[in-house]
Amino acid sequence: MFCEKCGTQLPDTALFCTNCGTNVSTISATNQPTEKVIDTDVQLQVKPTFNFGYMLLPSLIIGIVVILIFTLSFLAISPKVGFIMGLISCGIWGVIIGIKTIINKKQYDHFSYDFYQTKVIYKDSFLNVSEKEVKYKYIREVTMRQTFIQRFFNLGNIILYTNAETGFGNGINIINVENIAEVYQKIKSIIDE
Repeated sequence: MFCEKCGTQLPDTALFCTNCGTNVSTISATNQPTEKVIDTDVQLQVKPTFNFGYMLLPSLIIGIVVILIFTLSFLAISPKVGFIMGLISCGIWGVIIGIKTIINKKQYDHFSYDFYQTKVIYKDSFLNVSEKEVKYKYIREVTMRQTFIQRFFNLGNIILYTNAETGFGNGINIINVENIAEVYQKIKSIIDE
């Protein structure tokens, strides 16, 4: 059960919200469904898209700037030392980007957002194990966002906001979805049913 005022998740036996103090015993009695819905069929599964170009672009730009500054500082000492240090820094940056890319790819492979008839379940099971379930009746807003770079790569984010006022853990953020407009419309139609 969730508090209707602040969205805090509460045990079903709670009389008052532990976060804001609202009396939830009367709310829970009037808002509980009379029959339990069996909800086991996934209507839509959304997985973030790992786009190599999109993921590499920021690291590449930062890497070029850092390597140029590093190399130019050693060129003042000696052109030979500057050249050698530039090659070393390129190699180190390449290894860092490679490791980061492998970890990000594995992370993306383990994200899943399953939309059922009455709820959405987010799962992540790579380095950290995480699972979150949000019932549609607690979602107050569905938003689609695309940065300029995401539009170039045909990606975008979908955010499902809940009633929680804290901002931390407020809903579900689905990152880097391919064909964002189409997926956004499918999610809205499932939630609005």
